[in-house]
Amino acid sequence: MILHLVRHGQTMWNVEGRLQGQTMDVPLTETGFIEAAHAAAELVDRPLTALWSSDQLRALQTAGVVVARHDLTVRATPLLREQSLGDLEGRLASEMTEQPVPDGMDISEVRWGGGESIADVHERMRALVAALREEFGDDDEVALVSHGDALRVLLAVLEGKGHRDVDWSGFGTGSVHTVSLGADTDDVLARTIAAVQPASAVALAEAEQRQAQLTKPPGSLGALEVLANRLSAMAGRCPAPIPEPAVIGLFAGDHGVCAQGVSPWPQEVTASMVMNIAGGGAAINALARQVGASLLVTDVGVATDHPAHPAIRNRVVARGTHDFTVEPAMTRDEARAALAVGIEAAEEAIAGGARCLLTGEMGIGNTTPASALIAVFTRTRPALVTGRGAGADDQMLSVKTQVIERGLKLHQPQTDDPLGTLAAIGGLEHAALAGFILAGAAHRVPVVLDGVIACSAACVAAAFAPAVRDYLVSGHAGAEPGIRTALAHLGLQPLVDLGMRLGEGSGAAVALPMVQAAARIMAEMATFAEAGIEAGS
Repeated sequence: MILHLVRHGQTMWNVEGRLQGQTMDVPLTETGFIEAAHAAAELVDRPLTALWSSDQLRALQTAGVVVARHDLTVRATPLLREQSLGDLEGRLASEMTEQPVPDGMDISEVRWGGGESIADVHERMRALVAALREEFGDDDEVALVSHGDALRVLLAVLEGKGHRDVDWSGFGTGSVHTVSLGADTDDVLARTIAAVQPASAVALAEAEQRQAQLTKPPGSLGALEVLANRLSAMAGRCPAPIPEPAVIGLFAGDHGVCAQGVSPWPQEVTASMVMNIAGGGAAINALARQVGASLLVTDVGVATDHPAHPAIRNRVVARGTHDFTVEPAMTRDEARAALAVGIEAAEEAIAGGARCLLTGEMGIGNTTPASALIAVFTRTRPALVTGRGAGADDQMLSVKTQVIERGLKLHQPQTDDPLGTLAAIGGLEHAALAGFILAGAAHRVPVVLDGVIACSAACVAAAFAPAVRDYLVSGHAGAEPGIRTALAHLGLQPLVDLGMRLGEGSGAAVALPMVQAAARIMAEMATFAEAGIEAGS
């Protein structure tokens, strides 16, 4: 796909050196219209498929001049707006230099004037790229009319750079930059991310209103009421359908970082436990039978050989990860492929009738990359989110924390590059779980999180698509400290706290009946009017 990036023509605020930001109605000057005409001349012979523009006046006026030379209409989108500068807009640019950068913050992460940070704009431009990939093919040419800083950030996204690495040169008013958005090598991931939309505010309001009319004192069912309302918002209707049948997506993988002595168990246990789960003999099997959920077991990266089994889906991306204290755990392509494995599993489950997804995993040493991921995405020191996993003693816990710190120092992972962070310090099952979560959210299906592995994967998924949070339910708090930190980051409250630390999906399975009960109460409980009871009597 060819993209022609067009900066709008000059405005009087450009001349005066004023901060325009998302001020909507600043028009072009006469010079600005001449610059727009020059941009139109550059593109007159290009076979444009479409022209998208910021919905701000100066961009729309520029787009109108360009589109007049083509048989197209302008499509306005807020995704192409300039960086919002809040209450600084309209003031002189020189006043920006008087604004101090808060201690401990990178300048690209400051929301000047209460508006957007460069990191926020970077996220918006990633959403724009996903939308372009969804709508256009490799042979299309698209003109994008926008603003200087927004286009500089867009270029960084197209070049695979993070929000701290934006090139601030170039892009004079009326200029055109032509770039190639290469063939989409991760179309499954891009399609899934683009499909994740916020839960319905209308259905949420309807649910809250219905809750007030049910035959019970307001708030008397506590967290179940909040959950029932959220389930309606997820489904986009009130009452929500009962989230059944449920499928537990269990992904297995191994970790090169185990070479650093972070687990008391040998890596071969992963393969043995996968076979035990396939044979129905693990705790998750018993719990799945108890709550009526089915298991979808996937080998995405077990390091040691195990016999083929009809209950194990073979989707091996690699035979375990590399030691992230020495090199990246995975390549970006491996991380992308593992994400696609999870997306495929969720879509297979949903196509088979699943109306609720539960997360599960198996992998010796996998709490180490989970803690590393949580530390990065929640911006928390590793010592505060690293736990004992499958039984580490005090000395091993200290080693585990130091190992994570070394890995983070080596790779310097960034929150605005979730794929790169996942590849550097994550695991194959973490990636598959992130894809599983993304696909559940894309299909508006509730996803019940298990423990620290699932929570770390949910942090990754939310970095790809923030609206994922709307579709998550926290099954349990668990013994790992990283769980509560991750849940706070995701804005979730756990349904139960039983001190569990098994993994496999056990905590999510225990919570499933509560999730289903919340929806059933909303759907089947009578209102005061239906029961012939006067409210408050």
